[in-house]
Amino acid sequence: MGIHRSTMIKWRTVRVIPTLAAVSTRNPSNGSHPAAVCAGARAQEAPDHPVIDSLIGTTQSHLLRLRWLSVLVMVLAALASPYLFGASELMIRLLVCAMVVGGINLGLAVAAPFSPGTDDAMPMMSPFVGLLFELAAWGTYIYLSGGATNPLISVFLPLVAIGAVVLTERQAWFLGGCAIVLYSFLWRVHVPLIITNSQTAVNLHLFGMWLVFALSVVVLLWFVLQLARSIRHRDRAVMEAREQAIRDDLLISLGSQAAGAAHELSTPLATLNILADDLLDDGRLPSALVPEVRLMQDQIKRCKQTLSQLVARAGQVRGDQSETSSAAAWLHRTLVTWQSLNPDIALEIAISERLHARHVNPDFAIERAIVNLLDNAVKATATRIQITAEEIGGCLDLTVADDGHGMSPAAMAAFNQRRPIASADGMGVGLLLGRVAVERRRGSLDYAPRDSGTAARLRLPLAHGLEVTDGE
Repeated sequence: MGIHRSTMIKWRTVRVIPTLAAVSTRNPSNGSHPAAVCAGARAQEAPDHPVIDSLIGTTQSHLLRLRWLSVLVMVLAALASPYLFGASELMIRLLVCAMVVGGINLGLAVAAPFSPGTDDAMPMMSPFVGLLFELAAWGTYIYLSGGATNPLISVFLPLVAIGAVVLTERQAWFLGGCAIVLYSFLWRVHVPLIITNSQTAVNLHLFGMWLVFALSVVVLLWFVLQLARSIRHRDRAVMEAREQAIRDDLLISLGSQAAGAAHELSTPLATLNILADDLLDDGRLPSALVPEVRLMQDQIKRCKQTLSQLVARAGQVRGDQSETSSAAAWLHRTLVTWQSLNPDIALEIAISERLHARHVNPDFAIERAIVNLLDNAVKATATRIQITAEEIGGCLDLTVADDGHGMSPAAMAAFNQRRPIASADGMGVGLLLGRVAVERRRGSLDYAPRDSGTAARLRLPLAHGLEVTDGE
């Protein structure tokens, strides 16, 4: 009758963890060949969902409270027996029975934290054995106090009802059969109660029936409602897990495509670079076209740097202390790098002093999320972007406000529904990937309209999102 470790609901999840192998790109001019490796996904058996564990733990906790309630009712009934029947011997034997039951319950409760987590290792911790033991305890108590004539015998019914909810079908039927056999046994075999006044006996019996009925209604409603609430939480968790699995499939697909694109683009970029070099070396190239060819070389170099950065970030191990910097420096570096590629945009940066004291390990996914916010502002024809970054309650609070035309209702609806936003100059998945990256680190990303333009707000718990270490 202690805390039970039964896994009444066997539910295990398979978590899909995307893995992206390093993609190497080499210049064909040196005789080497491009190589790319893309890993899809691997399924790993994950521990039970915390909400499922909570459901099992809540059920066990309710059963424990129910058993202590049984001990309390036994003690109160024993203490009331001298006033009802005038026999102190009855009170003594009932108190002894209640103390034995309470002692066993206490012993199991104390042993529960030290027991293995399986029913096979310690069967006494299972709800099935616990309910059987409670049925036997009440049977002993009722045997000592009149048997089937005692209205307390009706407590068998709520025990069977609870067993039907938390036990397997076979166990529930077995528990119900034991209750019927025990009731039949107590009909014939019991210690009789001697009540000389027949009217008093009838009144006591009727009052006892009413009292047991009222207690049964309260206990059943309390137990079933609590269990139903836990099940609703479980169902909500299952739904969220399914939605997360769908988003993970999208991320795996995009990751595979990114790895393939990095491999396929390396060769044509290298070829274009060679052609540009040949054009510059060719004396027949008009001098007016030389700046254009050099610009083409710069753009090719930028594409190659982006691919190299993608490869390096894919293989980077987060948490490398050599990459540690202050949160303010990391943000400033990210924003300045973006502005160097968009010199026509006026960028106003305001970073709180508190972020200078917080050390972080830069996260490429969060960097891309911030860059996507800036790119979206440019696509909205913004000419000025205001960046405000501060620490609020241990979270990085980043606001990106622009003076563009804002998000259309269709784009806002797609964002709220976590769908790719249709875009004329891109696939529209950058914002979705940024939001998923932030939410995976327990953060949030929201958009809000302004009088002129849009304000995006990114909130990220520093302790979970960027692996913070306290600054010296």
